[in-house]
Amino acid sequence: MSMKDRILQLYRLNQVDKELHELISLRGDIPGKIEDLNSEKNQLDTRANELRKELDDITLAENSVAQENDHLLEKIEKNDELLRSGGVKSNKEYDALAKEIDDAKNKIKDNEKASKEDNSARKAAIENELVLIAGQLEDVNVELEQNLTELEELTKQTGEEEKELVSQRDEILKAIDPEDMSYYERISKVRFGEAVAVVRKGSCLGCYSSIPPQKAIEIRMAEKFYACESCGRILIAEETITA
Repeated sequence: MSMKDRILQLYRLNQVDKELHELISLRGDIPGKIEDLNSEKNQLDTRANELRKELDDITLAENSVAQENDHLLEKIEKNDELLRSGGVKSNKEYDALAKEIDDAKNKIKDNEKASKEDNSARKAAIENELVLIAGQLEDVNVELEQNLTELEELTKQTGEEEKELVSQRDEILKAIDPEDMSYYERISKVRFGEAVAVVRKGSCLGCYSSIPPQKAIEIRMAEKFYACESCGRILIAEETITA
């Protein structure tokens, strides 16, 4: 493929890309809104899951304390029954059992006090935050659904045209050298999808800068790639397009 044809292929690709960009721009800021709403939804879901995990951990801890208290109560009943039965043979043994009962009772009280003081306020705070998050998620989901519906409607209106342009683009890409494509993409990113500019009457139509006469002649000859010294776009002579 000649250099002129390589430049022409990039020009044709750029024309298709400009049309695609115009179609996509009709969607306005809806895709951005959808992305932001999805991000917000994910953050809220993550926070809600963290809170539920914390609530589960508190419940597990409370259950563990309850089991410990049940075990202590059984121990108290067993020792108390032993004391009442008269089976204790010495004062030392009696005092040891009485102390075990008192220690167990004190431990139960401490467990109940700690559980009430440490967990009640936190559980209430978690439940309140979960209610707040549920309300925020509902609002986000409503807004997200509205934007998705609007985007779907806009996509339907331009879908066939966009599909045709994508098909054209795929065909053009088959004829473009990978190195040329890489060059085109680098400029396209900087110039918002307009990587190629036409030279008409000695001016770059991308930025309207003047092109020196000798360089304009070389651009018409199309023996290599030329970039505008002002905007960096790939230059193609109008005569090359219309030939």
